Amino acid sequence: MPRRTVRAAFCFLLLLFAALTAGCVSKPTMRLNRAEISGFRVAFPPSVGVVMTMVVDVYNPNSYDVAIRAMRGQVVLADRYTLPIDFRPGGEGVWLASKQTTTVRVPVTVPVDLALQLLRETYTQPTVPFRVIGKADVTASRTFRFEADDYSVDETGSVSRQQIEIALRGG
Repeated sequence: MPRRTVRAAFCFLLLLFAALTAGCVSKPTMRLNRAEISGFRVAFPPSVGVVMTMVVDVYNPNSYDVAIRAMRGQVVLADRYTLPIDFRPGGEGVWLASKQTTTVRVPVTVPVDLALQLLRETYTQPTVPFRVIGKADVTASRTFRFEADDYSVDETGSVSRQQIEIALRGG
C-alpha cells in the first residue's frame, strides 16, 4: 500500500475519531461559589467602578481536560440592574482538569453610581442578590482541540453590602 494511501487512511480515521469524540462531550457543570468585591477600577474613557469577582466552581466530568476560552452574558444585580460579562482569559483559556473541580474567577465592573444606588436600595439587607446568565465557549482535549460554543450558565448568588461599602471607601 503506498504511503499516501496509508496517510490518507490515517487522517480519515483521525477525523472520524474526532467527530465521534466531539459528539460525546459532557458539559462541565458550573456552580457559583461566591462573589467578592476585589477592588476599585479606573478606566478610559473616564469611568470609575467597583470590581466584583464571581468565583465559579466548574466540574469537568470528561476523561480529558477542557478549557474555558470565553464567557459572555450578563449579571443582574438586585433583580433590576443589568451589567455585561465579557470574560476572555487569554492564551488557551482556563484549563479544567479531567474529573476535577476548578475555581474560575470572572470579574465584572460595577459603576460607582450603581454601587451607591444598590447600597441605598438594600440598606435593610446584609447582601445584594444577583443572577448570572450567559454562555461559555470551551475547547475539549488539549490534544485534539475540539471547540464548542454557547454552553449555558444560569446561576444566582449574593454579595455582601459590607464588601461594597469597603471598596467605595477605598479599602
